[in-house]
Amino acid sequence: MAVGPASYNYVPSGTGPHAALFASILGPILLTTLLMFVSGLTLQERPGAKKRYEKGEGWPEYAAYLNRTSMLIPFPPQLYKRVPVFLRRTLFLEFPIYVFDPAKHADQSKVQQRQSEEGHADERHSEEQRSEETSS
Repeated sequence: MAVGPASYNYVPSGTGPHAALFASILGPILLTTLLMFVSGLTLQERPGAKKRYEKGEGWPEYAAYLNRTSMLIPFPPQLYKRVPVFLRRTLFLEFPIYVFDPAKHADQSKVQQRQSEEGHADERHSEEQRSEETSS
């Protein structure tokens, strides 16, 4: 049972309890701002997607995952993939600074280089298979 000025909804100003109340309001606001705009999401979401796209490591599957998964607020994937973009941007706080767009953010020279290397590797592999088939 609380006995004291706080139990009567009275907190004297300029004292420790007043500062604690101020910090309990300011703390979550500061932490949310840091995670959403300074570190956390801004440092993880777009760079991670860019890296996967440029390396070609399962990009179609990852793009489908991003389309059906809310990055900040938990929501059922079956419903989230049907949510319009304007609701994703407002209700789910999926701001454009987090979203990766391959046409805007990817280094296309890296993608073309990887694709040409994969193409040469595929050509070499098919030539080896043809030579093995003709020699048998």
